[in-house]
Amino acid sequence: MLKTILITLAVLGIIVAAGIAWAKQSGFCSPESRIQKITERVGRKLDLNDDQQGRLETFAEALRGLRSDRQAHRVAAKEAIAELLAASSLDRDRAIDLIDERFRGMNDSKRALVDAFADFSDSMAPEQRSRLTVLIGDRLMGRWGHPRGAH
Repeated sequence: MLKTILITLAVLGIIVAAGIAWAKQSGFCSPESRIQKITERVGRKLDLNDDQQGRLETFAEALRGLRSDRQAHRVAAKEAIAELLAASSLDRDRAIDLIDERFRGMNDSKRALVDAFADFSDSMAPEQRSRLTVLIGDRLMGRWGHPRGAH
């Protein structure tokens, strides 16, 4: 009995590992492919016309641009933080400047992101907007009906 359970668990483990490896190799785990998948799903669920689909793609491009900017800033910030921590005492002014720099970058990009989403949202019919509200509400509630981040 124990041998059967162990064999079954080993086979399941191999199947899961193979599935994860396949998904990563196929690109299903990259953020860019997730944005593309979500864009296609939203377009399909909301039955968007060509103009609306174009506005959704513009919003998705704004998200991709924001992500690439954040990634570039993250590498630079990581190096700056390593320099701060390597010093004998923490340079508090430099640490505050790094935080302010991060918030400035977020403030600079928020207008473009909100404008792109507003253009997309304003182009929709009322019933499409209500379906979008439901989609966003379902997404915020998480997969099993629990709010995201509530552990």
